[in-house]
Amino acid sequence: MGYGHLPKCGAKAKSNNRSPCRQVALANGRCYYHGGAMTIKHGRYTKQAVAARKETRKRIKEHRESLKALEEICNV
Repeated sequence: MGYGHLPKCGAKAKSNNRSPCRQVALANGRCYYHGGAMTIKHGRYTKQAVAARKETRKRIKEHRESLKALEEICNV
């Protein structure tokens, strides 16, 4: 039983005479190796992770400003 009737990826190779990829394509038209696996965001790039890093940077900036103001008060 073959997969000849399924759509192929078709991504061009950098070597091997630029022949097209013969892997079976996923829903987005590319195989697992040429972009089919990146249909969802995960880990570092989720909305929650991005928001958490942004909040952390904001808090660090606030703490640095507080420390600077405290140093100025103590050195007066």
